[in-house]
Amino acid sequence: MPSRLSGLVIAGVAAFGLVATAMPASAAPFDEAPSSAQAASPRLEADTVGLFGQSDPTYDGVYRQAVAIIGLVAVGERVPPTAVQWLLRQQCKNGSLAAFRPDTSAPCPIADPASYTGPDSNSTALAAMALGLLGTGTPKKDARALAATAARTWLSRTQLPGGGWSWIAGLAPDSVSTSMAITTLGRAGDARATRWLGRHMDVEAGCAMRFQAGMNPDPLSSAWTFLATQGTPTYQPIRGARVAASCPMDANSLVGSGAAIAASLVAGNGQIPSAYDPEATDWNGTALGTLGMTQRNGSLTAMRLGLAALESNVDAYVVIAGDDNPGALGTLLMVAHAARANPRDFGGQDLVTRLLATLRT
Repeated sequence: MPSRLSGLVIAGVAAFGLVATAMPASAAPFDEAPSSAQAASPRLEADTVGLFGQSDPTYDGVYRQAVAIIGLVAVGERVPPTAVQWLLRQQCKNGSLAAFRPDTSAPCPIADPASYTGPDSNSTALAAMALGLLGTGTPKKDARALAATAARTWLSRTQLPGGGWSWIAGLAPDSVSTSMAITTLGRAGDARATRWLGRHMDVEAGCAMRFQAGMNPDPLSSAWTFLATQGTPTYQPIRGARVAASCPMDANSLVGSGAAIAASLVAGNGQIPSAYDPEATDWNGTALGTLGMTQRNGSLTAMRLGLAALESNVDAYVVIAGDDNPGALGTLLMVAHAARANPRDFGGQDLVTRLLATLRT
């Protein structure tokens, strides 16, 4: 597999992302286990009241906040007002969001692809999803709805001429950022976006998706592409038989990405292997893939296997450098809801209590 941009790692920063993005290796909070250097990263004391999670939010603050909120909404739990206010404070005047702004009184930074900072499509997409769930639908009367509309507007304007989205302006488009954008905007039928994603599907690899051209397919790209065909979370549980996606000869049929996820979950007895270490489990890809399996064109068998694996390995996914990861917990809450599992007894774990315990005061 090609190197991750010469020492960079494509990390799951939007598990939910759930999100594959290019960033320094020390900033990979979800896709792989952290190194000792990551565990020693400084803890910022800036604008963090109301932030979920104790780890350094530099590269994932908005992501983990948004996913935590989406997860709480999914299971019908009250979202702490301070958590909502923290997310609102992070938004830039033009509607975009960066991964983290330590000083929200200062102007938003410009996008800097060299340092992987500034407004990005992944943080903006997830914030729009979270705030959209909380808003009343009357933007002029609800700050949350207004903020969600502004975020979606900015996101819509940043689609590249070829149809895809890049994580940060100046970087090449990628399949995860593109899938996240159309999941948020409800544009799965957008012809340009669909064609762009279709060019990154490897039919010979069972319709798995590549992050970018020239790379090998990876689980996170496949999972996000499949989620983009399912609409915007939160997903409601469905009953009855479902027809699992099959890999088509037509690469433009993006639903085929679900076939790759289902095959990986079944082959791994519910655990999707890491694209970088086949002996390790990609828990973020497993969780997102299982979430996709709960919906139409998902595999009931694959969903059950993924759910059982997640319930048996909560800490393996959630605990990073000794701290509970709110993004992972939020993702598990979405899985629990969509798969009809008990979020307060998920493999013996109370996911809601664990998530709320990470809130900074």
